[in-house]
Amino acid sequence: MSKFCTKFNFAFTLAEVLITLGIIGIVAMMTIPTLVKDYRRAVSITKLKKTYSVLQQAIQRTKADNLGYSYVNFSDGDTQKMIEWYNYYLKPNFKIQKDCIDEAGCWHSSGVTKMLNGQTALWDAGTKGIGGNIIVFRTYDNVYINLDGAAASDIRNNFGVNIDIPGLVMHVDVNGDSPPNVIGRDIFVFIYDNNVLVPAGYNETNEVVEQDCSAGGRGYYCFSYILRNDWKINDDMIL
Repeated sequence: MSKFCTKFNFAFTLAEVLITLGIIGIVAMMTIPTLVKDYRRAVSITKLKKTYSVLQQAIQRTKADNLGYSYVNFSDGDTQKMIEWYNYYLKPNFKIQKDCIDEAGCWHSSGVTKMLNGQTALWDAGTKGIGGNIIVFRTYDNVYINLDGAAASDIRNNFGVNIDIPGLVMHVDVNGDSPPNVIGRDIFVFIYDNNVLVPAGYNETNEVVEQDCSAGGRGYYCFSYILRNDWKINDDMIL
């Protein structure tokens, strides 16, 4: 009597393979955008921390030399002292790719800076930057920084920092030319006030800061929101 040994070959059918690939594709479509967003957000926060730290260091040097806030004339329309301060204190602390004195070529090229609510940013000057008689510079890690002298009343009324003499408004774009170029998403606002660098919204309540940083707000107080929440951000904030 002969013995028969039956061998079975197990394999996926074409339909099963296509279904599996389809499921993998769907999962990838659901997860990859989130991973990319989280990565961009982490990069943006890292750049924001670094820029804030370097600016603080430059201001500490200024204070040590007694050539800080009282020395610089931040009055809107007079940039000479601000240029001297920038050249001596800021420039050595950053790896600067390019700088522009009240001219286009250093701010993002999209032409318009927006607020979170979709309106054009205050004192938007197109490709030149934000403000008048301004200094804008680009760093090699693709951060754009816009410096503008402003009256005390403008800072109190628009940027939430109690100040009695002119100050310096800094708009920091953490991802350069890349979109969205929106205040509170990739552009954040600092105020140089009496030898102290503070976020816009510094003297506002938590409720006011949170409202300004919501979808219907302006976005100017978003850096203040980030600092008050230990560098934690909402899903709607930043890229």
